[in-house]
Amino acid sequence: MAATQNNSYPPLIFNIFKPARMGSLDVVRHFKRELPGDYGKIGHFGTLDPFACGMLLIGVSGAARLNEFIHAELPKTYLAIGKLGIETDTGDWEGTIKQRDDSSYSRDVIGSFSKEFIQERIDRFHGDYWQTPPIYSATKFQGKALHVWAREGVEIKKEPVKRHIHHLEVVHFKFPYLSIRTRVSSGTYVRTLFQDIAGELGTIGSLIGLKRESLGHLDTDQSLKKNLWPKKSDDVNDVWSKGMKPEDVLLFPRIELPVEREKAFMNGLSTRLIEPTQATHAWMMGPDQTNWGLVEQRKGEWKTLINFRGRLATQNGL
Repeated sequence: MAATQNNSYPPLIFNIFKPARMGSLDVVRHFKRELPGDYGKIGHFGTLDPFACGMLLIGVSGAARLNEFIHAELPKTYLAIGKLGIETDTGDWEGTIKQRDDSSYSRDVIGSFSKEFIQERIDRFHGDYWQTPPIYSATKFQGKALHVWAREGVEIKKEPVKRHIHHLEVVHFKFPYLSIRTRVSSGTYVRTLFQDIAGELGTIGSLIGLKRESLGHLDTDQSLKKNLWPKKSDDVNDVWSKGMKPEDVLLFPRIELPVEREKAFMNGLSTRLIEPTQATHAWMMGPDQTNWGLVEQRKGEWKTLINFRGRLATQNGL
């Protein structure tokens, strides 16, 4: 797609490398402040704690509406480094120390564990995993994040939530430092997982480092480092080239919609299956391979979930 005079963006997703000591909303604010042209609504796909670094996806021009699908379809891989024998109120090094384990068991017994032994002990976390959200988290209670309640002196304890651990491995162990790599479902707090792992070993623990390495098939090798983030002085075409099309992030089947059915799609009406498929979701593509939106299969028909057509029409000056 060529740039137009109104400098409007099609739906795009940016793969950003967020440095440590910067909040996810700080990255969004940078984009709001620096993106040249008309970027429409903007948002990120999954909070990455300020102390952590790694991949953060930013959606512009309608792509932010894909939030729930990004979370559902793209498991997240993290490299976590933690310290055994210390517990903070936040579960990471930014928090206040609550307690220490200076026992001889921690030092002499756990300190003698082999990497292989620890791996055997934590294998039980694979699969479905019930996790209680930490009090310092973005989880909501009565419309307000738990970390806001906690900083106001109110400790809200939520019921455990089922998450899924796709992969969990011990990367390195030299007491008291333990490094793990894990691939988890959306909403899993690695801080809490590490605390649970420490408990399984018979002690306490908190993270001192965390890196989000990938989301689904996307990884940090493709992430834009801070020096490459968009700036107001950039040409809109150059910024477009740094973003990804939604269909290249969520790998749903692509279906070409015949011209005669375009009006029905634009009006949000269901359309019968063009060809048999087992897919639950698909991208509805125009004849020129423009992504018109996301559809869901219901009882032999495609039901429009997200329609990009209006934004694309504006972008193309229609």
